Amino acid sequence: MRRHIVTKGSFYERLADHGDEIVSDDDFAHLYAPTMGRPSIPPSVMVRAMLCATHDKTSDAETSRRTRVDADWKAAMGVDDEFTGIAPTTFSLMRARMVAADADGKLFERTIETAVDRGVLKGNLTAIIDSSPVHGAGALCDTYELIRGFLRQATTAAGDRLGAEVAKATEPFCGAKPDIDWQDPVARKAHLGELVAAGRALLAEVGDIDDPAVATPAGLLAQVIGDDVTEDEDGNPEIRQGVAPDRTISHSDPEMRHGRKSASRRFDGHKMDVTTDEDTELVLGVDVRPGNAGDGEGAAPLLAQVMALPGIVITTLLGDMAYSDGDVREAVEQHGAELVAKVAPVTNSGRFPKTDFEIDLEAQAVTCPAREITTDARPARDHKGRAATRFVFAAATCGACPFQTQCTTANGGRQITVGVHEARIAAARAAQATPETKALLRRRSKVERKIDHLQDLGMRQARYRGRRKTRLQALLAATVANFKRLGVLGAFDTAFELAVAA
Repeated sequence: MRRHIVTKGSFYERLADHGDEIVSDDDFAHLYAPTMGRPSIPPSVMVRAMLCATHDKTSDAETSRRTRVDADWKAAMGVDDEFTGIAPTTFSLMRARMVAADADGKLFERTIETAVDRGVLKGNLTAIIDSSPVHGAGALCDTYELIRGFLRQATTAAGDRLGAEVAKATEPFCGAKPDIDWQDPVARKAHLGELVAAGRALLAEVGDIDDPAVATPAGLLAQVIGDDVTEDEDGNPEIRQGVAPDRTISHSDPEMRHGRKSASRRFDGHKMDVTTDEDTELVLGVDVRPGNAGDGEGAAPLLAQVMALPGIVITTLLGDMAYSDGDVREAVEQHGAELVAKVAPVTNSGRFPKTDFEIDLEAQAVTCPAREITTDARPARDHKGRAATRFVFAAATCGACPFQTQCTTANGGRQITVGVHEARIAAARAAQATPETKALLRRRSKVERKIDHLQDLGMRQARYRGRRKTRLQALLAATVANFKRLGVLGAFDTAFELAVAA
C-alpha cells in the first residue's frame, strides 16, 4: 500500500499503524467452522472496514465501494492497492456472526484492555453514567397497521398449515392497505372489527403450531389486540383510550418502544446507556435497553458489566437526578461503588416540604418546623408498594399551630411517610451541599460530550432493527470513539510507553 498518500494524522493512518493492537484474526477465529477452511477475506480486514464505515457513517453499498477505491480505507484495512473490495452482503453476514458470538463486545473490550495495559486507566476510577435516545429503524405504526402487519407475518409463516376457512379470512389483509374512507369513524371501526375477527381466528388456528416463525408474530398479534383494542357496549371492537405501559409500536421492529428523555421530549426506539471514565473520557461500557425503561434501572447492570473487565475498579459513579432513586443507590453500592447524584428537590405546593421536618429514625420520632414532636408511627406503603412508616401529627396539635396554613390543608394532622431508603437519601441530600460533592457533580457533564461524540458516529438513529443489533452499532461506535481518544491521549506513542514503563 502506498502509505505516503494516506491522510496524515487521520483516523485511517492511526488505524493502519495501530489497528492490530485492537483487532486480530485470532479474536474472530471462533466465528468460523474449523473444518470449512479459511474465509476469503480475513476477519480482521472485515472488522477494520466496519470501523471505517462507523467512522464515516456509510451504508453497506458505499462501504463496499470505498473498500475498493479509497486509499485511506485500504491503508486502514491493511490491504494493498490491488485489493478488489468487499461485497455489501458480506458485511451483513459478518454482523450476524458477531452478534451470534458476542464478538462485538470483545472488540470493544480490546480498547479497554489497551488503555489498562498502557497505564491510561489505572487505580480507582470515577465513572459517569447517562442515557441517550436512539430512534428505531422500524416504521412507527398505528393499531390498524400493527394488526395487519403481524397478521400478515403469521399467515405467511404458517403457509399451508392454515385451514382453508382461516386462510380465506386473513387473505384480504395480507396485501396493500385497504381502500376505505379513513376519515370516516364508522368505516374505521367496521374495518377494525374485520381485522380483529380475522386475527382471533388466526390465533385460534395456530395455537398448536410449534414453530417460532409462527408463534412469535402470533404472540405479538395477540398482544396488540389485547393492549390496543377493547369492546363497546354492543361487544364491537374499538380502539382503547390511553396507551399500554409496554405497547408495541412497530411490526418491522417489535422491540421499539415509546420513550421520553424529558416531559417534552418523546422518541420512538431504544435507550442507550453510556458509562465513561471521568478523567480520560474513555467509554467504559455501553448498553441498549427498551426506550420506555427508566434511566436508573440500567446503572447497576452496566456497572457490573464494566467492573468485570480486568483492571477496572470504579469507586465513584456520577449521575444526574434520574439516577438518584434509593433503589439505584443501593444496587450501585452492592457493586462496591458510591453513587453521587443530585437528589430531586421535595415540594409541597408552596407549603413546608418533608425536608423541613427533622426525622430521627433511631428514636422513631419526627419534629415539625414548629418544634412539635410526634412518635405516632403507623404502617404504610411507599410509592412502589413496599413497607414504610407514616408519622402522624395529632389533629389538635396542627389545628392550634400558627403555621398550619403553611404546612397542610388536611382536616387531620400533617403526615410524613418514611421509606426504606430514608437514611440513604437524607445522607445524599446533605452531601450534595458540600464543596467536594458540588465539585464532583460539576464534572458529570463530561459524559454528555461523549454521548454527543457517539451520536456523531451514528447513534442518534439505529441502522438495524432490534435492540441486539443496535447494541452492535453502539459497541462499534464506542470502539471508534475509544480508539480515537487513545490516540489523543498519546497511548500509541513510544514516548508514552517509555513514561509508563518508567
